[in-house]
Amino acid sequence: MFEHLKTFDVYRSQMISKEDYDFIAAFDSSDAKTRENKLKENSHQAAKTFLNLLGHVSKDQTIQYILTMIDDMLQV
Repeated sequence: MFEHLKTFDVYRSQMISKEDYDFIAAFDSSDAKTRENKLKENSHQAAKTFLNLLGHVSKDQTIQYILTMIDDMLQV
């Protein structure tokens, strides 16, 4: 799913940290139960990562995708 955002390219261009990249890559490739566990274990990192992503992207489609992921996170 997150391939859509090409996060590795974003990481390589140093727009996000390795910590953010690792979290979002793991979160996005997980099933619902694993996502829920990741959020419980890393709630601060989740918030930090999504805020960092929103602060560093400008394409409407990318922002829409990130907001959709945040919505999914809040529904867990």
